[in-house]
Amino acid sequence: NVGFNCNAARVLVTQKGWKQRDQLLDEIRKCLKQVPLRRAYYPGAGDRRRLFMDAHPEKVEEIVSIGSAVDESNQVYPWTLLTGVDSSNEDDVCFKTESFCALLTETSLDGATPLQFLQQAVAWSNDTLWGTLNACILIPPKVQKSMGGAFEDCIAALRYGTVGINLWPAVGYAFGTTTWGAYPGHTRNDIQSGIGVVHNTYMFEYPEKSVCYGPFTMWPKPPWLVPYSKNFSKVGKLLTDYEANPQPTKIPQIAWYAM
Repeated sequence: NVGFNCNAARVLVTQKGWKQRDQLLDEIRKCLKQVPLRRAYYPGAGDRRRLFMDAHPEKVEEIVSIGSAVDESNQVYPWTLLTGVDSSNEDDVCFKTESFCALLTETSLDGATPLQFLQQAVAWSNDTLWGTLNACILIPPKVQKSMGGAFEDCIAALRYGTVGINLWPAVGYAFGTTTWGAYPGHTRNDIQSGIGVVHNTYMFEYPEKSVCYGPFTMWPKPPWLVPYSKNFSKVGKLLTDYEANPQPTKIPQIAWYAM
């Protein structure tokens, strides 16, 4: 949705010295090259994008997907990456302002071991990043297992309303039974991600967060993953139709196009 979604990734945190960092960033670039550019329809998106780019002109990477053309006069901008932003500059615009456009910031933190890195990432995200709506942790099962109970301690310490473990946090919104909203504590004078939650089917009186777990690798690929979401526009129409007139007979067709 060109980044105009409260579930869109804004800041990617990697471990300093991680051998596969460049490989991960290359895979992100490959994916973006397969996603057609779209008009940035949200008011002020161009100015917001420029704000970030002007703050780090030396780190800007603009990616144009195959078959697309940039047309800034019509607000069609490239996908944009800012890589290697200094995490020690806690007042950086990348950390204190939500980009809310097709722009992703990457930064890195110290940590001699995966657990130390995760602990650093939790503390840094809690204390530095603006907003507390949702966070995502990608972690292989063996690494998670090696952390033992310390992994759950890290999840408990994260001050975010929805935490996705190997899962896009938006799934927590889609479930409906889970809560969806900011982590408790915001005020009207510092509203950030808001006050209170929606959904919460089980009507917990004072919910703090919802945690959703998924497998590290998935088959079939979920329809929200690019570049696998070739039928997503079709799936979206079918889901809308199902929402308006739910019938069990419609589910197989949705599943077929989603796969």
